[in-house]
Amino acid sequence: MQKSLICSSLLATILTLAGCGGGGSGNNATNSPTSPSIPTTNNSDPINKISSNNGFDFYGDTQGTVGQNVGLGIHHPTAAKLIDIKWTKTSGPDVELIADHTNVIGFTPKVVGTYSFSVDARACSSVQDNSCGSVSSANLSFNVDNQSPNASIRLDHTAVERGRVSFRVDPLNGKTIQSVAWEQAVGINSVQAIDVEEQENRIFFDAPEVSQDSILKFTATVTFSDNTQSSDDVYLGVRNTEIDDDDGYFPRYSENIVSENMFAFAPDSPYAQAVERCVYTNQINRSCNFSELPLIGMQTMTPSIDDIMDRVLVSHAWMGERFRQYLTDSAVGPDMLRLLRGVTAIVISYEVRPSFYWAVTGAIYLDADNFWLTPLERDTLNEIPDYRSGFGAELQFIMPWRYVKDNDYYPQGSYPVVERGSRNFADLEADISWLMYHELGHANDFFPPARWSSLSLNTSPLATINMSSVNPDSDALASVYPLRSDEMHALAQVNFGGESATTSQRNTTAEDVTDLFLSDLSTGFYNYYTTREDYATLFEKFMMKYRLDADSDIAIVSDIDNPDYNVTWGQRNRFNDPALQDRVLFTVNRVLPEIDAAAIQATLPAPQLMIAGDTWFENLSLGSAAKSAKQPQIRSKEQMHQQILLDTRVPDVHKHKDLLSTEK
Repeated sequence: MQKSLICSSLLATILTLAGCGGGGSGNNATNSPTSPSIPTTNNSDPINKISSNNGFDFYGDTQGTVGQNVGLGIHHPTAAKLIDIKWTKTSGPDVELIADHTNVIGFTPKVVGTYSFSVDARACSSVQDNSCGSVSSANLSFNVDNQSPNASIRLDHTAVERGRVSFRVDPLNGKTIQSVAWEQAVGINSVQAIDVEEQENRIFFDAPEVSQDSILKFTATVTFSDNTQSSDDVYLGVRNTEIDDDDGYFPRYSENIVSENMFAFAPDSPYAQAVERCVYTNQINRSCNFSELPLIGMQTMTPSIDDIMDRVLVSHAWMGERFRQYLTDSAVGPDMLRLLRGVTAIVISYEVRPSFYWAVTGAIYLDADNFWLTPLERDTLNEIPDYRSGFGAELQFIMPWRYVKDNDYYPQGSYPVVERGSRNFADLEADISWLMYHELGHANDFFPPARWSSLSLNTSPLATINMSSVNPDSDALASVYPLRSDEMHALAQVNFGGESATTSQRNTTAEDVTDLFLSDLSTGFYNYYTTREDYATLFEKFMMKYRLDADSDIAIVSDIDNPDYNVTWGQRNRFNDPALQDRVLFTVNRVLPEIDAAAIQATLPAPQLMIAGDTWFENLSLGSAAKSAKQPQIRSKEQMHQQILLDTRVPDVHKHKDLLSTEK
């Protein structure tokens, strides 16, 4: 079935999963997986058990090496699955266990020594949680030597059966990778990964369907540019889980098997059980009533950070910690506390990519790639490319966008994965804030502040939005201040929805698009995709300038014989063009009525035109004073190409099937 991106209205007869988040890439992207250039081979040898203790078996590395990632996994030979897992280091040098609640852990030892662990777990006789016994413990020790590895695979972890998985092998000691050959061993119960795809130093695949928790093993043999070689092993725990393929909202409507390693960040929250049950599992087949999980704004108009954290569901504890840090330390924290009143829960998970908002649950789902600070936190993320990467490749133009502060990219920092650098909080704040404003613009579109007090506890988000009397505010925006260009709407369906381009669309030039765009009232290309995106983007642009003084750029660039990305037309802060101001006020006044949007709007700068013919990168500095004070950074062709992919990323995802919904 063809995947499509749709951010259309949630009609009474259609169950819709909508969203908006970072993590996409632009036209002509080259980072979507293709057939392996170096075929993955299957090793006929089964994965090796390294020890047993108290009825549990351990799999993984038999010997550790300083600086190279280590993987350890626990398995019970007769259990259908393990739950309530907890790894604890009992002796030896310090290590950071970033996923100590999963079947397989990965970490990088920094010093030589003997490392010992205890593992608590409950063994279950079936996939049902009510079949699980009491907690048992097992122990494991292994040694780490001081050899000098040249490659390390990131990161041993656990995934759900049928879920998408990624691994990355990194060079060490200044080496440069020339090629990688991957080999797959036979996993526990003879299961193996399927749909394996390779891309440079990464591998992507689907975890197999299992009837019992399993563990897989891959080996990467790396050839470097100096013709030396190195290898490393990586382990994946495959979790046996209950999946409702017939009625489960995520498997059925988004064609997605979601992680089962989720937990409420605040275990003592009065909503912990509801958050774990109602927003992100493979069994959800109904929209929970507000009596079970109300909007935060239905409970309090002045939520504290603790109130917000009571609604956070994560796959790794660090994600909740970073989210709390963001709410506490960011200049936009007070805004977010207000805007989060419009959601039931906040989900942050390693495999959410891109982010989205779903009115059926009333929750936002955030790509954890926006939240990492340390390289180890980054290692836990799923790197599966956005499936929309090739959309719009037939078009002759691109429309890059970015945020700019002090005539430089915002966020400013560059963090190549191989350099293993930590990210500063200012860049984390910049990376999260536009996403949060956008997502929460959606949430407060479907459930705006003016409606919270009238919502019934005895109904659900889905039942509420399916009422004929309830329409998102974006419908009113489209009625009062519509975008007029049918051609741009149709081109957006090609570029963001994967529709096939017509001959006329393939022949549309950057000059043609400039004429269409300038005569309309849009702040960007994505606004044309749906009325929901138009609404959320208007709010996002306004708030980013108001709160963080971040300018928003949009340009039209020919994608034909234009290797330097010279701009046909471009503008900074188009959202504050007098012709667009009423549309912006319409949105901001409804999403965040506590601020005086009209007075603020009068203080914001007028739009600035880019210099046609200059490159997208030269137009980073606008105005003669800015250009003389800050010359554009010299970039290689590859650097420009990679940056343009980021600058044409899609800020939303909405996967959808036209299936009738039945309220349960």
